[in-house]
Amino acid sequence: MKSAFLLFVAAAVAIVTVVNADTSVNENIDARNYPIAKAIAYLLLGLCPEQSVHGLLDVILKALDEPEFDYWGEVKDEVTKMVGDYINDHNIHEVEVYQKELQRLMDRYNNAPVISDGTYPNKNQMAVDLSTSIVLHRYLIEAAYLPQSMILHFEDIAAIHVLILKDAAETYSFPGYPPSKWWLDLDEELAHYIEYAEYLNETLLEWRTGMVSCDSHTSGKYVIYRAIDGVTGEESTCRELKGTGSCENHCDDFFEHKSIEVDDFLLVKMADVHESWTQLKGSLSGFINEVSEYHDPVNEI
Repeated sequence: MKSAFLLFVAAAVAIVTVVNADTSVNENIDARNYPIAKAIAYLLLGLCPEQSVHGLLDVILKALDEPEFDYWGEVKDEVTKMVGDYINDHNIHEVEVYQKELQRLMDRYNNAPVISDGTYPNKNQMAVDLSTSIVLHRYLIEAAYLPQSMILHFEDIAAIHVLILKDAAETYSFPGYPPSKWWLDLDEELAHYIEYAEYLNETLLEWRTGMVSCDSHTSGKYVIYRAIDGVTGEESTCRELKGTGSCENHCDDFFEHKSIEVDDFLLVKMADVHESWTQLKGSLSGFINEVSEYHDPVNEI
């Protein structure tokens, strides 16, 4: 078990060594093309070996703090393309309010020393504060009302949580000591986020396709089929000469078209993120039962 953990840490150290030799892989965080969750996923998947956690957090904080750029407004715009007016405006507003506290905690964690001289909290304490804060505010992104409209907010904040937990786990795991308890926290949170993400995927597809209706009526010698998207208002009609069956697949085809739209949204917006969580959780199985009872095993804290 311990050898598996040491191999895992060795791989992480090798990545950090490469990181120090280069700069950030991408300085353009935006909700349309390169959202926070995807940037973190690429780091976790090893697709950005020149990127460090510290550097990526700097990029994320810069994007969130840009006065002329509304990141969370873009997030809302992106999800609106899928769910239309079925938006949980209250929770989205509360996430925007919470953003400032989240930024403050991320910045403090990113600038905290591993070992404190007493003048500034160390990374271990700041990881506790940030993780506790995200868990306490999780009801905002895991909303009971219109949860599908919070899918991208959930993904971004969950990804930040995962990144901090993994960084703290690596930071406070030392040779000659059991792995940091942060690994156990990470494993448990990954299990929660993976399960909830799967729920969101399923319910989004079910809800979105459930907003499609189709009916038919007779007009003279024709049967008119009309399919309607209750979210966008899009309509599609097909005029069939009675007895020909030329429009018999019209409703099914429209329904399938909407299903593909959801699949494409999930593929572009969520697939990489979920894969990074699944791979990371799988990598912990070799040593997770050997973790310390302490987050900082050296100082038994």
